[in-house]
Amino acid sequence: MPYLIYAANLDPAQAVVTSLIIQVGGMGSGSVAVIRAKKTDLRLSFYLAAGSLVGIPIGVWVSRYVPAQSIVFILGAVCLAMSLVFVYSQDDFSNSDVKRVSFRQTAPYLWLATLFSVLTGILSMGVGDFLVPILRNRLRLTMESAMAACLIVMAINAALAAALHLMIGDKFAPGIVLWAISGVLIGGQVGPRLAGRIEDQTLKEVFIFALSLAGIHMMFNNL
Repeated sequence: MPYLIYAANLDPAQAVVTSLIIQVGGMGSGSVAVIRAKKTDLRLSFYLAAGSLVGIPIGVWVSRYVPAQSIVFILGAVCLAMSLVFVYSQDDFSNSDVKRVSFRQTAPYLWLATLFSVLTGILSMGVGDFLVPILRNRLRLTMESAMAACLIVMAINAALAAALHLMIGDKFAPGIVLWAISGVLIGGQVGPRLAGRIEDQTLKEVFIFALSLAGIHMMFNNL
């Protein structure tokens, strides 16, 4: 979204749909990679995706009534807030090897998948930005397992949100999608392989840095 708005000069509404379509390719490619490598808990992904099904249509509906400037500012504020949550979360189990969780363990957090998926419909923001800290710090999944599970959820969510936006008449930028899709398809295969070779703490720091940088930039440019 920041790139599409500031570098590609798309209006926020068009950037949302374009971003979602690109995410379908990238997250879909990444999902195939983690499934083939057996790095994810498919049941967990489907639980979380099911929890998101209500939130996405709500977000798409709300997006029709939110001013463009507000969309960008809210996106920046949410990015910054989640980076701070990750910074202050107490993570003293870096050697955790939890890779599977039961429905009973997941159930208390399904409402959060619904809540956060509203932002997917409004802002094209993947729920992984919010669910990864929860899976990591509450369910004690390894960073790799948490990110792998969220890849699948985000692929499903992006496909549904993109379809709903197109159904209500929103437009995307075909040229940018064609240019970007080859990159995200390759990145979706490379990313999961790199993740398995990088320490959890390093992944966490990269995650925090990316969210903080995007959030500050968007909020500063819309004050």
